[in-house]
Amino acid sequence: MPWLPGLPHVAAALATYFVFGGQACVAGLLLATLASFVIYLPVTALALNGGRPIAADAPAPALTLRAQVALLVLWTLTAWGGAALAG
Repeated sequence: MPWLPGLPHVAAALATYFVFGGQACVAGLLLATLASFVIYLPVTALALNGGRPIAADAPAPALTLRAQVALLVLWTLTAWGGAALAG
């Protein structure tokens, strides 16, 4: 079964709705999405590739369970932090 990075990312952000409300939830989701695609996923891919750039024609390295857990923690912290700041 493939790991879908968008699902835990959205679930982590949507959990803030019940604490901070709708607008803060959306702000946390947007911040976590931006941080994910600009920082978290590229840095994780580089780390899994031994720090070398990934060639344009090469497939992205598969995320290990440890990398998936680290990304989930980063997404959760970013979404909750963003929602807390916005709320």
